[in-house]
Amino acid sequence: MADRGAATTIEPRRVTDGAARLLDSLLRYRDYRLLWTSSLLTQIAQWMLQVASGWLMLQLTDSALWVGLLGFAGGLPFLLVAAPAGTLAEQIDRRLILLACQTGALTVSSLLAFLVLSGQATPLALLIATVLNGALLAANNATRQAALPSYVPRASIPNAVALLSAGMNTTRIVGPSLAGPLVATLGVGGTLLVQAGCLVLALLNTARLPATPPARPVSGSFLRTLVEGVSYVRRVPVVLALLLLASVPTLLVFPYLQLLPVFARDVFHLGPSGLGLLYTVGGAGALTGSLFVAGLQRARHRGFLMVAVIVIYGGVIATFAMTRWLPLVLICLFAGGFLGASYMALNNALLHLAIADEVRGRVMGLYMITWGFMPLGALPMGALGDAIGVPAAVLAGAVASSLLALLVAWRVPALLRLP
Repeated sequence: MADRGAATTIEPRRVTDGAARLLDSLLRYRDYRLLWTSSLLTQIAQWMLQVASGWLMLQLTDSALWVGLLGFAGGLPFLLVAAPAGTLAEQIDRRLILLACQTGALTVSSLLAFLVLSGQATPLALLIATVLNGALLAANNATRQAALPSYVPRASIPNAVALLSAGMNTTRIVGPSLAGPLVATLGVGGTLLVQAGCLVLALLNTARLPATPPARPVSGSFLRTLVEGVSYVRRVPVVLALLLLASVPTLLVFPYLQLLPVFARDVFHLGPSGLGLLYTVGGAGALTGSLFVAGLQRARHRGFLMVAVIVIYGGVIATFAMTRWLPLVLICLFAGGFLGASYMALNNALLHLAIADEVRGRVMGLYMITWGFMPLGALPMGALGDAIGVPAAVLAGAVASSLLALLVAWRVPALLRLP
């Protein structure tokens, strides 16, 4: 593992009360605070870009298909870029990769703002910008995952991962809530300039991070190194099981989030404000779930807890798909957000604890690929929804996810014994 003596600043304070224990990593480790703040600002910028670009695409094309294609274009690069970026993060200073990715994202946003403000924006230009931004985000996130253990000691990794997850879920509320009024008052171009400002602040925080030495010396070809990472995962059943459980709900359950506009308009008969309420309730649940996991520093049997959460998560979303009573819908969305964020934070922390630093970048790069599965899963689920109805499609995916989670736990019983 990288030398934490140079990378981690442990402040001379003891954490005593409950709230302080919850925020343990943020309070004690200066470098982790910088990484957390930079990540938060970057993700707020991404949500603002997503809202602004989606609105712009709708203005340019008046087509839901083009808006859906925009989401697909943003998720696809995760499948192509995350794993190579994770491999690269083992070979060079991870801070430099973060700086390069955030500088690239700032450049893309600035160019897009120029095109919008000058009246030259086109659907094709917006798609290209989205693909480039998606690639930079995939590389940034994979590198951030690999860098995190360099800034906290091993015992604090679960808390640090959960707090980072809580921050990311906070951006699900803050980012869109900022972008909507900004688009209404400043227009898409002005919103993109504000978004670029968030990236500048993220860059300033990242620049203050200490360098992280390579986890291992460069040896062999880049492709061979990547293949070695895949081979490592195949040789370690628990790591493979954790990656499978990172993939299954993302493919089969999470697409319900992208289909919420259909539920809002066609199933629950709600307008745009009602759709916003559905997203906000889910985001609040996700934030609560992340904070819940952050407080589990002394919990045991996290592997069993993670599997149980995934199974219950499928049941809650299945209930959501079947109900038409709005109060129960909101309860299910809050619970779904809570369980989804809890499972992701638990899975992420267990994966960090299960792997050696020498392969961390490659394995976390493979983990980040799963982030691209949600827009890919939304395509077949949407097609199935056209055939049998969206509620039935979401119900089928949720039930299948719970059954597959039980199957993975049955095949790899060591998963249930993870601390």
